[in-house]
Amino acid sequence: MCPRWINPTNFMGAKKKQPKRSVLEIRFAYFWGILDGPKLVEELAFHPKRKWRFDFAHPATKTAIEIEGGVWGQSRHTKPVGYIKDCEKYNAATAAGWRVFRLTGYHINEEHIAPIKEFILCQKNTRNIPPPN
Repeated sequence: MCPRWINPTNFMGAKKKQPKRSVLEIRFAYFWGILDGPKLVEELAFHPKRKWRFDFAHPATKTAIEIEGGVWGQSRHTKPVGYIKDCEKYNAATAAGWRVFRLTGYHINEEHIAPIKEFILCQKNTRNIPPPN
């Protein structure tokens, strides 16, 4: 069952299977719930041509959260080819106007997640302010 603050739909709103989460993603979702963070979309496809997805995203503020696993061993994220591909993905996201927060296992706690929540809330509030005349 999906917690109330995570929306298991893609960008177009079509229902999709519940994504299989890593242990770190489960920990992140747990702390996000404790902090009562705004609803996030899991596995959001953000690029029109590539199959890139964000682990968690808040589309209204174009804020993405990427959980980086395996930083202490040889994983996809730390091997040269995987690292290069991650750079391509994050650069494309930035060029498209997304802000990407990258969290390792060390960062998955209230101390490091709370500022992301506050950032999203601040962005939501400033986007609702009409531009000056």
